[in-house]
Amino acid sequence: MLVVVMPWPAALALALVTTLLVSASALVAWSRFWARRLRYDVRFDDTAWLDADDGGRVRLGRLRARGGASPLPPVVMCHGLAMNGRTFALDPAESLARRLADEGRDVWLVELRGASRRGQHGATAAHNFDTYARQDVPAVLARVCAETGAERVDWVGFSMGGMLAYAWLGALGGGRIRRLVTLGSPVAFGRYRRSPLRAAHRAVRFALGLLRFTPFRSLLAAVAPLVSRHTPPALTPSFRGERYASVWLRRVLVNTFGDAPAGVTQQFVDWIATGRWTSAEGALDYEAGLAAITVPLCVIAGDRDRLAPPSASLLAAERAGASETRTVVIGPESGAEGHYDHLDLLFGRRAGRDVFPYVLEWLGR
Repeated sequence: MLVVVMPWPAALALALVTTLLVSASALVAWSRFWARRLRYDVRFDDTAWLDADDGGRVRLGRLRARGGASPLPPVVMCHGLAMNGRTFALDPAESLARRLADEGRDVWLVELRGASRRGQHGATAAHNFDTYARQDVPAVLARVCAETGAERVDWVGFSMGGMLAYAWLGALGGGRIRRLVTLGSPVAFGRYRRSPLRAAHRAVRFALGLLRFTPFRSLLAAVAPLVSRHTPPALTPSFRGERYASVWLRRVLVNTFGDAPAGVTQQFVDWIATGRWTSAEGALDYEAGLAAITVPLCVIAGDRDRLAPPSASLLAAERAGASETRTVVIGPESGAEGHYDHLDLLFGRRAGRDVFPYVLEWLGR
């Protein structure tokens, strides 16, 4: 009988690699199981793919007006970083998209390139926020206006979705937006001085450089089953568990998060590290560009938002050259029942009462 004796360093290395592979396989299996178990079927009246000029693809879901159609223009709703086209429409009865459709609005929900497996066609690791702003946003606006015959649309952006509207209307000098609402959309990255990403900037950027897509979707699917309304706030940096039923919270984490090209995540890390909101090559200063925004602007922030603090979001209204502005900080002082973190603005159990009326009123003018 032949016995092979390996030197102990090689044996240790083999054992370590084997353990990592087994652990990774177990994590993938766990994520897929819970993703299927918690998946929520979100149906749109129509769905379509559109091609940007650079070959990237964007998915559009449409909710047509319920009842009598409003004479007001269509509404485009754009999700945040690491999210997908279901963001505004997860709850079939009480979502913000459904509320707008019930008021007679023609609602279009954007899913940016790379957000889902089907949506990754045409997306590369090098695509970033600038790609979204320069390619995907104008492609969406052109398609919606062509389909509906409208000259302009109303835009609702959550987190990065609002930042894209700022960049498009401001530094990029774009148009076709009549009124704008942003929810939890930061513009002042110098306010993130305490973020650990500042100290670990190079290491995080290097790690992201090894990836094509940042796997937010799989990570959230793995974590979701372990989260409940009783999870300590220190472990939930974007929501307050007490604002949810546990099952609903898990469905939110599994169904509304998607992936993002590594370049998008790297750009956010750069902004936090440098404190400057600019294009990747530094030619465009998005924060300075806010002064060029002239459309009526409503900025909504959560009073305890840890991802987009009010101080980082409300500056948009102060810097914009808008003809009409409004700022709302959702919390006890606004009449809300409790404090609001980032995701709570859309998914918290009282968001339909505490947040959505401000959006509906602003877009109804």
